[in-house]
Amino acid sequence: MKKNVSSPAPKNGLSRGQTATALRCFLGASGLWGAWSQCVGMGTAVFTGFALWLGIDETRIPLFTTMGYLLAVLQMLSPILGRYIRNIKRLVLAGGVVEILFRSSLILIPYLLSSKYHLPALVILVALGLMPGYAISPFFNTWLANSIPKNIRARFTSQQTIVSTIISMAVGFTVGQFLDLFNASEKQIGFNYVFILGSVFGWVGYLTLARAPFPSSSELEEESPENFRVLLEPLLDRNFLRAVLFVGFWTFATGISGSLYSVFMINKLRLSYTEISIYNALFMITSIVGYRAWAVLVDRFGSKPVLQIVLMPAALLPLLWIFNQPGSGEHYLVPIVLMLSGVLYSGIGVAITPLQYGLLPEGKRRPYYLATWSTVVNLLGAMGPLLGSILAAYFRNVEFQVGIFPIGNLQILFAIGAGVSMIPIPILGFVIDRSSSITSKKLLSNLLQGNLLSYAYNSAVYNFASGEDVRARAALALGRSRSPLAIDQLVQALADASQDVRRAAARALGSTNSELATRRLCQELIDGESDIRPEAAEALGHLGHSSSIDALLESLDDLDPRVRISAIRGLAAIGGPEACEILFWYFGDRFDPLTFPTLVDVLSTMGDYRVVKPALGRLNNFQSQAVKLQLLNSVCRSLGARAEFYRVLSLDDERRTPTVVRMLRRTLGRLRESTQLGEATRIELETAFNELIRAYDVQQLDSFRDAASRVTQLVRDRLVATGQRPFEVLSIFVVVLAINDFLALEGCGDLGSAQEIFLAVCLHQLSIMVGKLEFSQA
Repeated sequence: MKKNVSSPAPKNGLSRGQTATALRCFLGASGLWGAWSQCVGMGTAVFTGFALWLGIDETRIPLFTTMGYLLAVLQMLSPILGRYIRNIKRLVLAGGVVEILFRSSLILIPYLLSSKYHLPALVILVALGLMPGYAISPFFNTWLANSIPKNIRARFTSQQTIVSTIISMAVGFTVGQFLDLFNASEKQIGFNYVFILGSVFGWVGYLTLARAPFPSSSELEEESPENFRVLLEPLLDRNFLRAVLFVGFWTFATGISGSLYSVFMINKLRLSYTEISIYNALFMITSIVGYRAWAVLVDRFGSKPVLQIVLMPAALLPLLWIFNQPGSGEHYLVPIVLMLSGVLYSGIGVAITPLQYGLLPEGKRRPYYLATWSTVVNLLGAMGPLLGSILAAYFRNVEFQVGIFPIGNLQILFAIGAGVSMIPIPILGFVIDRSSSITSKKLLSNLLQGNLLSYAYNSAVYNFASGEDVRARAALALGRSRSPLAIDQLVQALADASQDVRRAAARALGSTNSELATRRLCQELIDGESDIRPEAAEALGHLGHSSSIDALLESLDDLDPRVRISAIRGLAAIGGPEACEILFWYFGDRFDPLTFPTLVDVLSTMGDYRVVKPALGRLNNFQSQAVKLQLLNSVCRSLGARAEFYRVLSLDDERRTPTVVRMLRRTLGRLRESTQLGEATRIELETAFNELIRAYDVQQLDSFRDAASRVTQLVRDRLVATGQRPFEVLSIFVVVLAINDFLALEGCGDLGSAQEIFLAVCLHQLSIMVGKLEFSQA
């Protein structure tokens, strides 16, 4: 009797349904908090504009960011607090509500205090708002880390950020236009509405979060650390410490000038809130594209190689801010640098979170690691805005020109920020990212091959689409992008539940020129249960690797005629004398009416004369007119006429008749000019061709065939009489053989005008070969 075996419980303590619910709630809350941040968030145009309206000096603005970073040290003590709180979820929700309450209370400052107390009041209220936020941060992040499945961390992070970005973009644009409706004396009313609206967004976000299931495991309920050993453990983890220092120094470097961009746009460039919101919308749109593209790369190749690619250009971006000046049309670099920032910084944002989560230990120590990470990063980050504030004040009166661009204190800070941003790049090199499956150099090389935009777009479509037809089209487009990055994704798609997607993936892999694709398609071809073996065989031919020849040879005897036909085409696509000989051996081994037309077709494409006689000899074995026409087209191609038969056959009657007549006249002209045929033969040929053209014009097929036979006989007899060596006239005699064998056939009445076209093309090719013979002897 079999024992009942229960499924193992999920590591995060949530069922699949609960996990899906949690992810939806996190997405919804992120969107609402994105709207909240646009209304009251530090570093935004709204907060900066509000502080400047209160009379705060522009050099003091970075101090608020510094203060925010410094207060992050509270996170080190938060995990200890968790031991005394039984309901961690309630703690997170309550802390968030209190944070929003204090952050929205900033609008009370001008009503309650005189201007000399504005700065300290602003500092106190911002600090009181940040403290509960930092207190709950380790628990919220652990909740998030435990709820997101490992294999989709980067993709979920990108989805979360995209939702937040789209809503932020819409709200930011609306808020910017709204504030521009108020003149300077009425600005306070505008700020009041914006802060109140932001608070509503924030609180609704926490109501949405309240619906998210909380992991039932005890991972978030911490034990009291023994002698602060647990607090120090993250700092003793060298790899974790290197990653923390990398992110910390990057935050420090970007913080030097990060909070001053809004100041620069408002005070120096004199941009309106609407203009700033439009430019920020450009930043957010390109960020959305970046999140989609980078998330796929991070999930597949790891965080480190992606970071190493984007860090250097991202570090140099502040330099572009220098070359802007006030005046209409003189700040054209602002939208450019913001769009570049969207692409590059989205890659950094998407990559850091999976890197962080990948370094966290399992179990109860996670909040301590998260608290350490946040504390160190924020402490280092606090130094950036502080240094920026000091330097902004120090260079306040420094002004000079670089070409036509006036340079002031803020532009100097942008240059310093770019230089300092180089510091964390070498630190990243020492971080071990176990999720990385490729080096940054190899990844960059792959990114530069093929069409990167097409790959990024179709990869995102394939990952997020659920319709079979959409995924199949995306798979084909991934192959057409010719990006090496698409190979793994297409290989995985060979096991898709949809036959359409599997077929599309197999066809697409034929465009990748990958050894990995060859191995996987060979496995698919020899798998008797696979339903995409024909597509696999043809794809192997397009790939052209010799390692696939054995599998294709074995498939020539497969029971499925579709597989045999595809194997034939696959070998023909690989090409070369060896493949030609293999196919001709198989061609002559036995007659298989199902594969015979394909064999004739591919061998004719390879220029093999040997198929001419068997193809014409087997013409009446087929009842299908389409197959007969295919064989005649293949014979003409074998003779060197390429697609001439098909081209003329495809013309309508009105255009076909003059085309055939011109072809016959050109044929006569070439033969008439040949000295190999002699004067008497040329005269006879002219008479025969006149009869040929006349017979074609009046549609007398029998007369046309007789005249074609006489032309062929005249050329053959004359060349024999001249004593030409056999190898010199072999190609000519193959054409003669083809014409005579065709004329000897019976029962070709169903071919109609195709007979005349075939004979005309063969005669035309005969004249070309006679001309080549004369040229070679000359």
